[in-house]
Amino acid sequence: MNTLTISSHDELISYVPHLLRFHPEGMVCVPIGGGPVSRLDLPPSRREMEPFLQTLSDVYLRRHPTQRIALLAYGDDGKACVEALSALGDRLVSDHRGPDVGPMLWVNGDEWFDVLDGASGTVDPSARARMDAEFALMGRTPPSGKREDLAAAMQGDPAPVAEHLPAAQDRVMKMDMAALKAEVAWLGSRLDEFTKDRQLLSDVDAARVLAVIHDSGARNEAETRMTRTNAPVHTELWHDLVRRAPEEVRDTPAAMLALSSYLDGKGAQAWVALDQITEARPPLADLVATALENAIDPVEWERAMNRPDASALMQQAALGDQARRDRPTRDPNTPPDRGIDGPSSSAPSR
Repeated sequence: MNTLTISSHDELISYVPHLLRFHPEGMVCVPIGGGPVSRLDLPPSRREMEPFLQTLSDVYLRRHPTQRIALLAYGDDGKACVEALSALGDRLVSDHRGPDVGPMLWVNGDEWFDVLDGASGTVDPSARARMDAEFALMGRTPPSGKREDLAAAMQGDPAPVAEHLPAAQDRVMKMDMAALKAEVAWLGSRLDEFTKDRQLLSDVDAARVLAVIHDSGARNEAETRMTRTNAPVHTELWHDLVRRAPEEVRDTPAAMLALSSYLDGKGAQAWVALDQITEARPPLADLVATALENAIDPVEWERAMNRPDASALMQQAALGDQARRDRPTRDPNTPPDRGIDGPSSSAPSR
C-alpha cells in the first residue's frame, strides 16, 4: 500500500473529505499509521456524551487499538465541538491502552482551531489542490457535498420500471423450481455482462431483476459475485437500480448497494443505502450494518464469506451485536485506501 504523507493541519483537513468521500459534519477520528476511520454525530447534549464516548473508545481502545489518532470536529457550534474534542481526547489518553492524541481540530468551513495549543488558521487552497490531485491520480471521484447529497443521489424516477414490474412479478410468481433456477442463472449472467460492458439495464431487465431478487437464491447469486475488486462496478449497477426501483421493491437493491459500497470502502454511502430501507432490514442489511458498526475490514468480510460456515458465523455476529444498533447514528467505519504518515507534529502550517 502506498503511503500518503500528511504534513500539516491544512492537508489533514483537505484529506478527510476524500477519505470519507463526502464533506463531513460531526466527529471524525483518523488513526495515523492505519486503522478504521470513524465519523459520528456530535452528542446533542451533555446527557448524550457518555454513549458518544463509549462508542468511539470501544473502537480505538478495544477493537482497533492504534498508536496515534487525529480528532477533527466539524460544525459551526464551537462550544459543542470543543467539548466533544476535549472529552474524547481525555477518554482516550486516560486509558493505558490509549493512543497519543493530536492534532485535535475544530473545523468550521475553511477555518480551524487546535484545541491542544490554541493555534488557529485558514486552510490553504494549495493544500486542497494537492489532495484533489493525489486522489484524481488514484482514479477517485471528488467527494460529494454532504450525507444529504448521497441520499439525494439515490432518488430517481421509478415510473418507467414500474410499468413493467407487475408483469415481471407475475411471471416470477408462476415459475416452478426449474424455471426459477433458470431465472436465477439469467440474473447471474446479466450481472456478469454488466461487469464487462457497464451498460445500465433496460427498463424491462431492471423490472425482471427487481422481481426475482427477493428470492434467496437470487440474492445469493448476486452477493457471491461481489468482491472488493469488482465492488465499484456492482455499486454502479445497484445504485442505478435503487434510483429506478418502485418503493415496494427498493429494500433489497438498497441492501445490495450497501454491501457493494462497503466492499468498495464507501462507508458513508453504505450507511445511506441502509437508510433507504423502509421495512424490516433484510438479513444482508443487518450483516452489513454489523460490519460497519464493528469497523470490520472488507478483507475480513471476504475471508469470512469464503469459509464453509460463513453464513452461520455472520448471522451469529449480527445477533450478538443487536445492542449496538441502538447507539447514535454513525457513518462509515472504513479504512483509508492509502496509509497516512503524519502530520509529524501538531504544529499548524500557517
